[in-house]
Formats: sequence, C-alpha cells, structure tokens
Amino acid sequence: MKKIVAIVLISFVGFLGCSDGNDGTTTVGKANPVAPFGIIETPTPAYEWTPVSGVTKYRLMVHDTNQASTTQDTSETAVIDEWYTAEESGCATEEGLCMVTPTAEVIGKNEFKVQACANTNCGQWSESLDFDFTAMNVPRFTDNDDGTVTDSKTNLMWSKDANLLGGSMYMDAVQKCDEYPVYGLGGYHDWRLPSMPELKSLIDTSQSDPALPPGNPFINVQLYYYWTTMVSEPGYHNVVYMDNGGVGFAYDWDELYVWPVRSGN
Repeated sequence: MKKIVAIVLISFVGFLGCSDGNDGTTTVGKANPVAPFGIIETPTPAYEWTPVSGVTKYRLMVHDTNQASTTQDTSETAVIDEWYTAEESGCATEEGLCMVTPTAEVIGKNEFKVQACANTNCGQWSESLDFDFTAMNVPRFTDNDDGTVTDSKTNLMWSKDANLLGGSMYMDAVQKCDEYPVYGLGGYHDWRLPSMPELKSLIDTSQSDPALPPGNPFINVQLYYYWTTMVSEPGYHNVVYMDNGGVGFAYDWDELYVWPVRSGN
C-alpha cells in the first residue's frame, strides 16, 4: 500500500450554506451530524458533529420523530434546543468532532440536527440524523455464516472481512463495492461504501487496536484509515482510523481501506 500523503486528524471544512444574517453577505458553513446513530444504550447520549471553520457557537435541536411533521422545526416542540460555544463543544481548534452531552433525556425514536453560527450570522441547518433509545435484548452482532455480519444496533450488514477489498483510491473503492468479490456477497447486490455516521457507529472509543466493541466477529481489521462517503472539501473525503476510532480526511488519490456495507432491510 502506498504511504498516505497529507492526512491529518481533522480540520473539517463544512459545505457553505446561505447566511441567516440580515445583510445577506456572509456565508457560514453547514455542520454534519455524526452520532448518535441507530439504537443507543443511554437516554442521555453524546451528540457529535463536524466542526465548521470560523464558527463561534452551535445550536443543537432534538425532536421526537413521532411529532407531526408540521411542528418538527419549532423550538416549542423540541426535546432539546440548546446553544453551545465552540469551546463548550470541544471543537474550537477544529481538530476533532464537536461533542456535547446534554442532561435532558430522550426516549423512543428521535432525530437531531445542528446549526452553525459565526456571532449573529447563522448558516443552514444540517441534515437530521435519526436515533432510537431502545433496550437491547439481543446480541449486537450476528455472524450470518456467509461472509456477512448484521449489526442489530443499526440494522446494517457489513462484510465480515474488513480487508476483503484491500486498499484503494476513493473512486476505485466506490467501484469495488459494486464488483467482485463484494458483488453478490451473502446473496446481496447492493453493497456500498459507508457514510461517516455508519462507519463511526462501529467505533468503541474505550477499545483500541482496533477500536471496536469487545467480542465482535469481524476479521482482518486494519489499524489504519477507512474511507467514508462524507466529503470534507473538494478532492477530499472523511475517513475513520480503526486504531483508536479517530476521524480525519484524506486526498481522494490516497490508498485507504474499504469496508463494504449495505442496509439490512
């Protein structure tokens, strides 16, 4: 594998969104939610998102997804509607994910989103990320004995072999997920690269070498960076380091590892 060029633990750059400021001249980047995702084990989870350059504060909003869609975006119906400075979010240096852990509890199915602001100018709301506080009554991982593993926490299916496709540049990695030997793995033909929240959902930061939950059935996990589909900036994609669960970004022509996933429905 070629030595990776110019990859650092992250200085995320969000996509530019329209400003909500009165003068209409300033644009503020849009954050990307990363966690929680899927089923969570605590009613007071940590919320993580990518930092945005030059931002001074973030607004976190959580809604119960059972509410009527016409009321989803109002603060009056929010389970959580809180402001955090970049310092309070732990991402003032933009060298890691923003993370906060509100004390307010969430029950059942919920979604959260984030808005980034530079003083009084605010960017667009992020996309929403769904999660569900439901007691886990079954083992998290199921080895399907066909080269695939199902994660009951997210209902995602992964290749059991985390080095099935070796190392590739980004576009080659995308293509490999549509071709042999992944194509038809387990009898399915819809394998793809994971999103950042999907790959991050496997991470257990209390573990290392690799940073995966104890007792997981995966094999050949490489202690290096794996591609995700999340764009950092043109020509770069976000990646996850399996050694310690850290996140970063890499040039699309770097050769990183590929871990195929598919929706488990």
